[in-house]
Amino acid sequence: MFILYNNNFMIYLFLLIFASLFFLVITSLLKKLGVKYRLYDEPDGGILKVHQRQISYLGGVGIFLAFVLTLVLAKLVFHLSFRWTQIFFFLLSSAVIITLGLWDDLKWKKAVNPCFKLFCQFLAGAIIVWIFNKVGISLHFSINLIIASLIAGFYVVGTMNAINMIDGLDGLAGGLALISLFGFVTILDLNHDSFLYTISLCLMGSLIGFLIYNWHPASIFMGDNGSHFLGFILAALAVATSRYPLSDFPKFLGPILIIGLPIIDAGWAIIRRLYHKKSPFRGDRGHLYDRLNQRGLSVPRTVLLCYLIQIIIVSVGVLIYHL
Repeated sequence: MFILYNNNFMIYLFLLIFASLFFLVITSLLKKLGVKYRLYDEPDGGILKVHQRQISYLGGVGIFLAFVLTLVLAKLVFHLSFRWTQIFFFLLSSAVIITLGLWDDLKWKKAVNPCFKLFCQFLAGAIIVWIFNKVGISLHFSINLIIASLIAGFYVVGTMNAINMIDGLDGLAGGLALISLFGFVTILDLNHDSFLYTISLCLMGSLIGFLIYNWHPASIFMGDNGSHFLGFILAALAVATSRYPLSDFPKFLGPILIIGLPIIDAGWAIIRRLYHKKSPFRGDRGHLYDRLNQRGLSVPRTVLLCYLIQIIIVSVGVLIYHL
């Protein structure tokens, strides 16, 4: 791996640590804000509510802020080789995405048509292509810019909703995303992309800090703002590392597998709901983690088993990518 052999090893290690510490410092403030402004998830007894007390859903905001501070630190203090314009456009798009998710936490569940939400997510994905062209990141998964925008839109919609669907137990979505990011780090070594590599590490550090608070019993949730942000970053990494399927199928399939269990579980959930003539937007307790938990596994053991499954899927994706 690049992180092990590159001269910047200590810098990247510091970034991981700094991002985790930033999150831990920020979280105490976010938890207070959650209580003060009632920005928390109510245990209302619904089918999707398994927690027993009010828990702030500003964890995603904390992940984002720690990510931003660490990325700026990487450039300002350590002078890594990417440009300020790359940071600006990437953070601008990320801020829009997390605002979209926060709006979802506050209003959309009750007031906005899910189809409009999907349209906004798709539009955000299409904009990725423009952003990547703007910051000099080459795309190789389509021979046409319009087709690339459409594919990127599907990537973002799929990954955002996959992370959202699998965020049903303490520590699950954040841990699975962390494993995916480790997989992307290994293939970004092959591509020698300093910017995306640093983004992955900064987010990994933020998630490590988040999981300290989100492990069962959780004291903070990532909310839809967090699942949107994580889904956006994972989709962006998949788009950036994919290759044109007709000429290099392993490098097209590999990034999808590196996102891993969330994609597989979400795909099966949609098929299951449509088969039973239910809306694919209507949540249920039929996910893999639910079934494991319902069979008597504790929340931590269920989550750890899902981690193991994710490690296997991500490892297969990395191996396929290197074929």
